[in-house]
Amino acid sequence: DKIKTPQTFTFSTSESIERVRRNDEKVKINVDRQLTVRRPDRAWFKVTGDRDLEFFYDGKMVTLLSHKEKVFGELPAPPTLPETVAMITEKYDIPMPIADLLSFDPEQALKDEDTTGGWSRRETVGGVVCNVVSYQHPNVDFSLWIPASGEPLPQKLEITYKARRGQPTTTVIFKNWNLAAQASDETFAVKVPDDYEGIAVIQRASAVIPPPEEAQQGQAQPAAKESAKPKSK
Repeated sequence: DKIKTPQTFTFSTSESIERVRRNDEKVKINVDRQLTVRRPDRAWFKVTGDRDLEFFYDGKMVTLLSHKEKVFGELPAPPTLPETVAMITEKYDIPMPIADLLSFDPEQALKDEDTTGGWSRRETVGGVVCNVVSYQHPNVDFSLWIPASGEPLPQKLEITYKARRGQPTTTVIFKNWNLAAQASDETFAVKVPDDYEGIAVIQRASAVIPPPEEAQQGQAQPAAKESAKPKSK
């Protein structure tokens, strides 16, 4: 409920994302993410670490930049952030383990009629004593660490994707929550360097995010490119 209230908020994460290679070997992708959200239709995030990405959403378009590959993709987006997050994670296979927390009702997004579970135990995360709530679903198992006292803002999230090959796990540590943040339209204005090449359509995340096999070899998936920059909004 705490995350449902604010219109504008910021936070950051440290994420460890397992990917399963074609030979069933698991590799970990470690990234840090900074996010600014202004409901209902604005979002920006920047990813650093094993990936170097930047994401802009302005209520009409999504623009995703790969700073390492010096490419960007632009695509029409739904009018609200929850719909847009669902589109980029499901249709375009762009990983975003915190997606449900960006919805208008995070608790409802995390659980449905097939979800079971509840309070599990107490653990300390980053010096904060937390209640751990664990849930099971036919497709995923997930646990959320919530402070036992003070602001009930997530400290940690762990998800196991049971329906995916190899059942990979993602772990997210949350930091620097600010539920009283201010963000102007400039925060969400697309900024593409002049030497970046445009990808006509992002078919899958591999267009701008190499999967483990290609990432190890330093090669991205081929994609049609165009030179035009996003139109000014």
